[in-house]
Amino acid sequence: MSANIHTELYGQAPGGSVHLRHPRWADYEDWVTLRRESRDFLSPWEPSWDENHLTRPSYRARLSRFKKMVASGEGYPFHIFRASDNRLIGACNIMQLRRTVAQSAQLGYWVGERYARQGFARAAVRASVQFCFDELGLHRIEAAVRPENVPSISLLEAVGFSYEGVAREYLKIDGAWRDHAIYARLVSDPFA
Repeated sequence: MSANIHTELYGQAPGGSVHLRHPRWADYEDWVTLRRESRDFLSPWEPSWDENHLTRPSYRARLSRFKKMVASGEGYPFHIFRASDNRLIGACNIMQLRRTVAQSAQLGYWVGERYARQGFARAAVRASVQFCFDELGLHRIEAAVRPENVPSISLLEAVGFSYEGVAREYLKIDGAWRDHAIYARLVSDPFA
């Protein structure tokens, strides 16, 4: 990872201000609590969780993978913290960086149920987009969303992502292969 890449991000959107930073071991208890209490809320949009998803060894392994990703510049996982009290409220991940002719990455995000629709996810996505373009020098950011996930589609459109089409059976979500709408934002697009 380049020494000049800042990996602590701040974002604001109507209704919410956030601080993003890489996950740490000290975040485990707050993370597992948030994931447990939001399981039903998140399960329609995420891959199924195996029985070990919330265990300490699984989290430790996740941190190890994340550290390697950041060190190699292949991905930048962030936890989202509410700025007002530094409470962990979700995650925003920049993954599958392609540094060849594509110069692109994929963006994924989630917030816990009690923090949804308050501007926090929008603030985190805006901060991540700026990081991708300003710090990483990427040309394109993609996000995949289930077509029935209207709140997520509205969020992406509000921060300048454009609809590009449907990828059939793109990801296995909640135990089944699901179609996803593909949204993208280019560095040349005006910032919403």
